[in-house]
Amino acid sequence: MTTEQPSLGITIMPDFAQSEGVDAVLENIVERLGCTVLCTTPSVAERCPEGTGVREPPADAGAGLGRTLDRPLWGDKALWMKTATSFRPNPALYRDSPYPPPLPDELTDRQGGTVASLLAGAKRAGIRVQLQLMAAAPPGLRVQCRDDDGAHEQPLTIFGRPVPGRVDANVSLASQGLRRYMLALVTDLLANYPNCDALRFDWPEYPPYALDSLLFDFCPAAVKRGQELGHDVEAVRARAIEGLRELSARFAAAPEAIDLGAHLAGGTWAAALIAYRAAIVGDYVRDLTAIVREVSGGRVGVVMQAFPPPLNRLSGFDFVGLDGVADEVAVKHYTMHWPMIERSYVERLAQLTGADPDRVFASVHRWFDLNGNAPAREALRYPEPEEAHPADDASLRRSVETAAAELRQSRFSTIVHGYGPPDDVERRFRAVLESPCRHLHINRYGYLSDEKIARLGAIWRAGS
Repeated sequence: MTTEQPSLGITIMPDFAQSEGVDAVLENIVERLGCTVLCTTPSVAERCPEGTGVREPPADAGAGLGRTLDRPLWGDKALWMKTATSFRPNPALYRDSPYPPPLPDELTDRQGGTVASLLAGAKRAGIRVQLQLMAAAPPGLRVQCRDDDGAHEQPLTIFGRPVPGRVDANVSLASQGLRRYMLALVTDLLANYPNCDALRFDWPEYPPYALDSLLFDFCPAAVKRGQELGHDVEAVRARAIEGLRELSARFAAAPEAIDLGAHLAGGTWAAALIAYRAAIVGDYVRDLTAIVREVSGGRVGVVMQAFPPPLNRLSGFDFVGLDGVADEVAVKHYTMHWPMIERSYVERLAQLTGADPDRVFASVHRWFDLNGNAPAREALRYPEPEEAHPADDASLRRSVETAAAELRQSRFSTIVHGYGPPDDVERRFRAVLESPCRHLHINRYGYLSDEKIARLGAIWRAGS
């Protein structure tokens, strides 16, 4: 168990350093908020015509189109942007990768230095600096940026099909090509940003946003690697197909009576599927951690971001099994996503089984245990900017307590999200502080108005 001093980190997109200026940003997060860790991404951006480029903030597969920033970005709280890498990659490093290096352009040349300036300024201010990457979605520089180069390595369900319209763009975590790309990218990044203290990886798992994605991963690479890791993958697949038929029939008859926790218990087909997914995820997390340590000679830390309990079980990120692999495991409390995920499960199960959605809700809601302030299915929706999130304080604390009990060697941190009205953001921040968590991280700066910065900064200083 760590005895380090409590820490407060924040993720800030470089766009805000471009828009507000490096000094203004650092004054806000260091002097006013009290942060000791800054994380950013190796990319830069500029405004572009609506419908082109990427939306900021992210649309979350259409569910978050009403989401807006608290801090204006070039004068707007929602806009479309063109993005580019903040550095000029070394093409030779990617020679063995099936994925090309990030593409620099004239925006890189004009604005790319902003990232180096932000990191250097933070170091002068005495705080640690990190770069965040998408763990399994080349080019991997920021969540909205995705391409079609990985279409041939998509994860497949037990039925051998991809899941269209996913929130994430992860390729199969069993991909050897992905490993070669990440080796090249990490090497390139640390050569360009030698003052980086740690790399932070998002989605080093199978993000469980869609119910169908829980049936990943049976692409050829995953089947092969799973067998090498000791799993009878075809038996897992066959049991899962038969188990789904039985479960569907039970859902159609009496969905509210189903104990989903019992279906995930040891010895069941679902437990075997989860164990197989956890093996694939664990294998990739270990390899990704080893890449960073090899390239940096052990100097650069590794932070893995993961879904909170109980969703981490579905994503394959086994806290106990991966404890001590990465230097830090950061558990995400992206509470605006939780009702979106729960509702999608309810609606998909009802669609697949013909069951009454309200009766399905009773079973799913009981297992999720995350959205306590959503007493009915209609309350499960993506919150508007001024709407409180349905995650109740007790659920937030239970989630933290569960993760803290399972992570005894890796540093355990909780990521709280700045999206939402000030009172609700403060409520969620306090709930985590009242839990066994010494290390907090805020995602993201763009959702922190001056009022939120003042309130959270005062709470943090009083508690630390």
